[in-house]
Amino acid sequence: MSTTNLYKNNILVVCNVINVIYHFPQIIKTYKTKSVKDFDPYYLFLGNLHSFCWVLYSIEDNNSLMIFNSCVTMFSISFVSYYKINSYISDYYKKKQLANVSSINSDKEINIITVTSDSENK
Repeated sequence: MSTTNLYKNNILVVCNVINVIYHFPQIIKTYKTKSVKDFDPYYLFLGNLHSFCWVLYSIEDNNSLMIFNSCVTMFSISFVSYYKINSYISDYYKKKQLANVSSINSDKEINIITVTSDSENK
């Protein structure tokens, strides 16, 4: 192995460690809170596309360290994307359920009966 390849591999190992450290807290936070409201779906889509392109490039370059790094990134973005999609589906069904409840309530008539007494006590 040449010195240049050794140098490149060492940099890739450091980058892989930083990548795992960078994404791990967000994965834990998303898993615990199940909240992804702050994430833009376009950001998540482009992040996955970006990582996928790097995986393809790494496979073509036959570089397992880059493949690992790109797969970690793709996994973490896919993990957050999964919860984002689940939140969209959940919100959709909640809105649909609320719409059904409000339409049922608007169909029911409420009749109020008042009873009064006109008799006077003498």
